[in-house]
Amino acid sequence: PRKAGLVLLSTSRVYSVRDLSALPMKTLDNAFALDEAATLPHGVSSAGIDESFPVRQPVSLYGASKLASEVMGIEYGSAFQFPVWIDRCGVLAGAGQFGTAEQGIFSYWLHAHAAKRRLRYIGFGGLGLQVRDAFHPDDLANFIAMQLRRGDPPPDAIYNLGGGARNAMSLAQLTAWCDERFGKHAPEPDTKPRMFDIPWTVMDYGRASREFNWSPTRALPAILDEIAAHVRDNPG
Repeated sequence: PRKAGLVLLSTSRVYSVRDLSALPMKTLDNAFALDEAATLPHGVSSAGIDESFPVRQPVSLYGASKLASEVMGIEYGSAFQFPVWIDRCGVLAGAGQFGTAEQGIFSYWLHAHAAKRRLRYIGFGGLGLQVRDAFHPDDLANFIAMQLRRGDPPPDAIYNLGGGARNAMSLAQLTAWCDERFGKHAPEPDTKPRMFDIPWTVMDYGRASREFNWSPTRALPAILDEIAAHVRDNPG
């Protein structure tokens, strides 16, 4: 025995697409926002979605693979008595990403905007109102280090990690930021809905904050500045 444990990096995509799509939305400052005047389901607040939000299907094939990985990790930890931590991450963003779709929307959008490549606002009226939050890999690494130092995890050691409401931005707002930095470049509206797209996902990292005194230290504008510098040094 090597007395090792497992930190499994999971994703916000384990949460139910149907339930996320049904959240009451309003439009505020060119972005979707949670309508707090409506009756909200369990697991969501102005801080975002927490670990108790439903994970029932559908969650997408990618989300299903991550959810299955969580189950298997917990089962292996229980069967062979080693610690397992599960971190459900929102969008990670920072320098070093080369603007491919799988590396996250913020990096992709900045690289494509600067290069004047085709961009589209897909679904939701083609207005770019859909919202995501972002956080920096350094903040994720700091939290993992805290978990490793902690030792044995508590029951149900599942944590939502992300930038939270303060680090959230819509595509339209991101485009306005890019227009200021790189010059005007208008995305095309595409009103056709796309399967598994959701209007608003913000990660509530409240449990991580309560138990580890953790919160993201990098504000979204600073993260975007970092990516923009990387775009400048790595054009194309």
